[in-house]
Amino acid sequence: MSIVHVFFLADLAAALLICPAAGAQERFRAAAVEFNPVFKQREANFPAMEAAVKRTAGNGAKLILFPEMGTTGYLFGSRSEIAPFVDPIPGKTTAFFEKVAAENDVHIVVGMPEVDPETGVFYNSAFLAGPQGLIGKYRKNNLFLLESAWAAQGNLGVPVFDTPLGKIALMICYDDYFYQSARLAALRGAELLAFIASSGRMLDPDPQSAGVHISISDVQQQAAMNGLYVVATNRNNIEKNDQLGIGVHYLGGASIWDPAGKNIAQAPVASQKGSDPSTEEPEILYGDIDPENYANDTKDLFEQRRPELYGDIALNMSPRPMIASKESHEINALLVQYEPVAGDRQANGTRIAALLEENATLVTNLIVMPEHSLTGLPGSAEEAKEYAAASAETDSYFKEKAVLYGSYLVYSLAEAENGKYYTAAKLLDPRGNVVGHYRKTHPASAEAAWLAGGDTLPVFETGIGRIGILFGGEARFPEAADVLSVNRADIIVMPAAWEGPFGRADGLDRKFLAVPYPENTNLFWYSTAKTAQAYLLTANFVGSDASYKGSSGLYSLDPTNGYYAPVLASADREAALTVNFQTIAPISWWTSQQYIIDGRRPQIYIPLVLDQNGPCFREWRESSAYFSDCWR
Repeated sequence: MSIVHVFFLADLAAALLICPAAGAQERFRAAAVEFNPVFKQREANFPAMEAAVKRTAGNGAKLILFPEMGTTGYLFGSRSEIAPFVDPIPGKTTAFFEKVAAENDVHIVVGMPEVDPETGVFYNSAFLAGPQGLIGKYRKNNLFLLESAWAAQGNLGVPVFDTPLGKIALMICYDDYFYQSARLAALRGAELLAFIASSGRMLDPDPQSAGVHISISDVQQQAAMNGLYVVATNRNNIEKNDQLGIGVHYLGGASIWDPAGKNIAQAPVASQKGSDPSTEEPEILYGDIDPENYANDTKDLFEQRRPELYGDIALNMSPRPMIASKESHEINALLVQYEPVAGDRQANGTRIAALLEENATLVTNLIVMPEHSLTGLPGSAEEAKEYAAASAETDSYFKEKAVLYGSYLVYSLAEAENGKYYTAAKLLDPRGNVVGHYRKTHPASAEAAWLAGGDTLPVFETGIGRIGILFGGEARFPEAADVLSVNRADIIVMPAAWEGPFGRADGLDRKFLAVPYPENTNLFWYSTAKTAQAYLLTANFVGSDASYKGSSGLYSLDPTNGYYAPVLASADREAALTVNFQTIAPISWWTSQQYIIDGRRPQIYIPLVLDQNGPCFREWRESSAYFSDCWR
């Protein structure tokens, strides 16, 4: 008998509290069903799935999710092996669940292998059915390992379905390692993301394969970055394919998140169960969805996007070896975290000098300073003008430090040009020469009245690899890091002045990770490194009247498997944190920047680079078809 994880005090009490969803303004209950299908038994799985629908509907659920490939199991190795189990959409499978949805007055999301009857092409798909019938389908865009042997890449883009519960988008497992799908869904008006997975670890993996991606562990970032409710489900058993000689332990961990990225409900990471799911009732996670939160501050941030700078996102960058680094470099970085005295260059310079003297070594080859490194943040145009007037002194100070320690150095300052003020970062080489210059392209709302935005997202070639620069708050705009990634940045350096209004990675079950991340991890910095596949180095202030949250550190390419797990300074103490790593992921790792570049789907990313106030973007957003005539 399984444990039922409930967001409310008790199933019956919760059911009485929830009225049937008659429109998008009424609260409703969602259920993530950790259903374990019997492998290669499509119709035989239907009764157990129907029983789960009746059970969850009886407990008040109006939206019910089943996992990826929930009707058949996942571990198929070829088209011929899966051919007896594919079905069209619409077809027998959808007809069964349409009836179940109507009888129980619910919406159901089911993952299944689909065959297109006109082409004979197979897809890893999901469909959404409601009380009135089949609503729509989605074909997985980003295929992972085994399914690539039988499924074609999805060709429907990122559809969003209008339902009485709200606007719902579907996403499948490995899709979430590519931020673009959830971003496109949100830009198209999605309010809730239904995420289904078959996410786990290989049993007895090849030692050379070095682990596997746990996609169910990445869904918090999709909610927080896009202002979406996310309901995510997975399996929690063992499945084996004796013909292929492989098996997978699916890790469970279903979760439900609100649009601010707050965890509503979390199922535990599963222990290894037997491979016979017919003896187990599925575990079910329930959570409350409040449509009052569909409009939120995160979606307001979309107006600060800079699509005119994102053009490289739409390029086919695979293969692109001519700009990628050919050589791996050992990085010994020093991330300087201190409490600034507002506007006092002398006091701040003295403190920085002491931290460098105490911690820099002969092998230090990269030093990173916080945003507005020598002055603290200006709070007005007047202060920006004052700080910019002293930019030559700031330049001289940091040039001296780069030469003294024989290190690359990134610092930040205010700049003025043609009556406009900018937040800038400069990259110095060990001789003190400026080899990189970046102006913040996404000023924060509080700065917009006086701070202009830069107009490029450059990557700089250096003796220690290719380096891109962003500022801490710009991690909320994943398109910016994507531009750096497709231009093959090995490292993203991030001067920061983060005081904590966003980004805390709370709620995720850390048992997903080989090395749990620190408690003060910033979710947006964490996800930037993963999705860009570029090591992220951030230096932040601590303390002061602004209550800066510190947490300077290294964010790594593959925290799931523990390669260079995040290393962070404290949230409340000054420090010069030393971090060491080797650029460019070894080919034995399950992922790398090259793999991410190869897996991108730029043909569906065009809306990311469209003017949000232009007619083409509006046509795309309002059209029932994903591919609008104005850009396809």
